[in-house]
Amino acid sequence: MSGNKLRTVRVWVLCCAGLALAGAHLAAQQEFRSIKKLGQAAVQFKDKATHVVAAYYYSQRNHDSRWLYVQAALSTARETIIHRNEIVLRTPQGREIPLATQTRIGEDVKRVEQLLQNASVQSHNVASYFPQQDRVEDMQMFRLPFGPVVHNEFIVDRDRIAVGPLFFESPTGAWEKGTYALVVRHKNGTAELPINLE
Repeated sequence: MSGNKLRTVRVWVLCCAGLALAGAHLAAQQEFRSIKKLGQAAVQFKDKATHVVAAYYYSQRNHDSRWLYVQAALSTARETIIHRNEIVLRTPQGREIPLATQTRIGEDVKRVEQLLQNASVQSHNVASYFPQQDRVEDMQMFRLPFGPVVHNEFIVDRDRIAVGPLFFESPTGAWEKGTYALVVRHKNGTAELPINLE
């Protein structure tokens, strides 16, 4: 290969590498702009498709038991069905823990009720970060005694917010310190919010 051709190939390789790095950097910046810290244990994800707010003030430092409790609110740009199995908690090791089932909540209802009572002093109004905060609907993913009917999905759009508690059960009976991710998937996008357990 002649010197000129070799230089052309090197320049081309360097340009491609530079473009790849610039693209990755831009994607990282875009993702970072989508996430906003709202408080010590409250975080927001907002892009063109999804707006999610999560608060976990009690569980941030009280996670040495089976249950992790997150208050959540979300809306979407288009009418969207959010299914129970589309909400997961990703561990620092990359394992995805599904949203707890109503059956498991019912089997451990006394402990869950105690958790909610303890967490009530650190309750956070997650709907207050949405412009349509006067149009709030319950996700109805869980039912404690005398609660509403449980659903496996709920509908949101730009005119209404779905609000509700999210419960995740640790496979080991407790949650280790670290940065987890609350992941909400739907047909028009994915939201990922960092959940930092101290």
